[in-house]
Order: sequence, then structure tokens, then C-alpha cells
Amino acid sequence: MLACDLLVAGVDSDAVVALAAESARTLPAYEANVRLAAVIGELGLPELDLPTAATLIALDTCERILDRSISAEVGTHRLYVVGHEGSPIDDLLPAVAALAAHLEDDLGGRADDDLRARLVALARTIVDRLRAQHPA
Repeated sequence: MLACDLLVAGVDSDAVVALAAESARTLPAYEANVRLAAVIGELGLPELDLPTAATLIALDTCERILDRSISAEVGTHRLYVVGHEGSPIDDLLPAVAALAAHLEDDLGGRADDDLRARLVALARTIVDRLRAQHPA
């Protein structure tokens, strides 16, 4: 989707075109990462520091949880990124770990309505805190 957005914005480098031509549904994650790295390199973008990358991943994951574009099971595990050293929300790692433990140990890896509701509440907390720290 990023590559398509770049094309619409007039960025039509070879790496962007190659990535945009791929299917978001069928492109394996490893290959997507390779193509994305090529786009970043071709555009000359600097590599993000790890705390910033962790923050962006957490925010993206929370937005996907809130719009239900990823499952609660996937979202729960992706939120472990909040615990990355230097993350501004690393204090929320125990809440993520508790949800993940409940998901795996008590629910056998399948989210129920209660876990989904708790995950949505946590996602809203994360989004609110990150946006308060970095207002647009």
C-alpha cells in the first residue's frame, strides 16, 4: 500500500514500481521486507533508530487492532514491541504480556470477546499516550 501511495504522489522509482506491482495478500513477509529495503535505499531515507521504529510499529499495530484489520491473536503478539529498550511505552509491557499469557495459556490461542475488549482498551491507551507525546 505504501508503494501505491508513493506512486500516486509521483515517486515512481524502479523499486517503488516493483513493490507496487506485488500483491499485499500473497507477497511473503521476507520478500516484502527485501523490496521495502530497496525502496528505502533507492529513496535515500535514513534508517530509523530502534525506539522510533518500535513506536511506529506499536502505533500501526494499535490502529490495525482498532479497525479490526488484524486478528486479536496477531495484534496481541505484535504489541510485544512496546517492551523494546527505549520505547516510550515500555511500562505497558506487563499488560501486553498478561494478555498474551491469557490468550495462550487460558484460551488456547483463540481470542474470546473479553480478550478482544481488553486488547482494544490497551490499544486505545497506547494510541492516546503516543499521540500525546508526539502531537501531529
